Amino acid sequence: MRNKIDSYIKARRSEMIEDILELIRIKSINGCAAENTEALNLFLQKAEAMGFKTMKTSTGDVGIVELGSGDQTLGILVHMDVVGIGDTDKWTYPPFEGRVAKGFLWGRGVVDDKGPAVMCLYALKAIKELEIPLNKRVWLIVGTSEEAEWTDIASFKKEFPVPDFGFSPDGDFPIYNSEKGYCDVQMRFTEPCIDILEKLDSGDSRNTIPSRAEVKIRNQENLVFHGISCHSSAPAIGINAISKMAVELGYRTEFNFIRFLNDFLAKDYNGEKLGMDKNVHADLTPTQRSIIVPTILKREGDKVLLNVNVRSCTGVSKEDVIAAFMRQKEKYSFEMELYDFLEPMFVDEKEEFLQVMAEVYADYGYESSFQSALGTSYAKSMEHFVSFGPVFQTEPSCAHMEDERMSITAMITATQIYTTYIATMASPIGGIRKNAEKMTSLEKALFLLGLFTDPPYHYDVPGLVELTGMNRTTVYRNLSTLEKAGLLQKDPTTKAYSLGPLAEKMGEKANDSRT
Repeated sequence: MRNKIDSYIKARRSEMIEDILELIRIKSINGCAAENTEALNLFLQKAEAMGFKTMKTSTGDVGIVELGSGDQTLGILVHMDVVGIGDTDKWTYPPFEGRVAKGFLWGRGVVDDKGPAVMCLYALKAIKELEIPLNKRVWLIVGTSEEAEWTDIASFKKEFPVPDFGFSPDGDFPIYNSEKGYCDVQMRFTEPCIDILEKLDSGDSRNTIPSRAEVKIRNQENLVFHGISCHSSAPAIGINAISKMAVELGYRTEFNFIRFLNDFLAKDYNGEKLGMDKNVHADLTPTQRSIIVPTILKREGDKVLLNVNVRSCTGVSKEDVIAAFMRQKEKYSFEMELYDFLEPMFVDEKEEFLQVMAEVYADYGYESSFQSALGTSYAKSMEHFVSFGPVFQTEPSCAHMEDERMSITAMITATQIYTTYIATMASPIGGIRKNAEKMTSLEKALFLLGLFTDPPYHYDVPGLVELTGMNRTTVYRNLSTLEKAGLLQKDPTTKAYSLGPLAEKMGEKANDSRT
């Protein structure tokens, strides 16, 4: 089965690239409703052209691509919205041009999350066209508001049942079965000297470290501070232009926002002096502690707006976050609002779907492990979901950064891994491969017979050998026995088997007995 999957995905390389780049060219920045709808509709159109059934929420903010059927549903959570582009001058190629160069796909959303969405669509296409039988339903769930408040997921949950388990390809490999909490704190500072602050502008996404900050104070030159953008969950790999500006202008103590930044955030990703983590273990490393960083800074009328992105560690409550900021309210003269608070997430690695995930990942030659993510993904929105790829440890981690890119090699390999995992976890084939040695001859024969009751309804000997991992002699002997009994019949031209007259008669009798 894996050989067929790997060959199929390699052969679809050009098609996948073109579909990813076509989506990249839609400027579906979070908050741009028309563009997000356009991207979602295009994605669903591609799925329908491949022969898939699709659905949408009544609000039009979530699409579903369906494959297979069964009592359980494996879900895959992806999204079409992207963060802002940061500083356009720092892109090697225009962010929405969609470019293949130097062995990479370039553009905003290539990694987060249009690229992985297309990769998972092709994973389903491979399973469908290779006629791999499924005994579970697979839903590829496509959102449009992952980079802000998850109103789309709320819409989905009102109208559709939540899948039993699954993953979001919206992070790194290997498997991230725990995530920190998430929220944004919006602060509005009262500034007695607001009139001399002629310009203040930095950041365009709550969850992205800004790479540019601009400020103009009356009778002084316009100042521009440059940094390096990155995902706000991993501030150490970038340079925060807001923090850089605050340090450089530290002498301007007449501004409350500058004093606050320098006292708590400009030089400390954990905001230790805020005391948010005072109730958690003191021996946690900086990356394990809460991460608290400024991401947006602007003048809004007679106020200064500062957005602080918080990735809270386990043990930090919503009340702890609010209290940490409220303790400083009077001294620095601000009002605050808390947005989009999400609790930390954890899924037990002993669950079967994670054990299978680890086995598949290891079978591709990678060291499998369970880790804790710094960032937040849709996985937090549903129970029994984890973050799984698409960024390999040897690849650049560039989500939310300028020059977002993914190597074509990584795209192919990750898609092969996703396809094999879905085919293993949502198909009875996974069970036969795992338990074949323990099965009796009768159990093997009945298992093979059962495969013919679901699409594609017909198989030849080589196909079943490839799918099940049974040896050719075992498969042929069992099919011949079932054929002689009338439970299967063989097409003399194609050599493919399908249900025979006795099986059909038994089915009719079963229906009669129910009525």
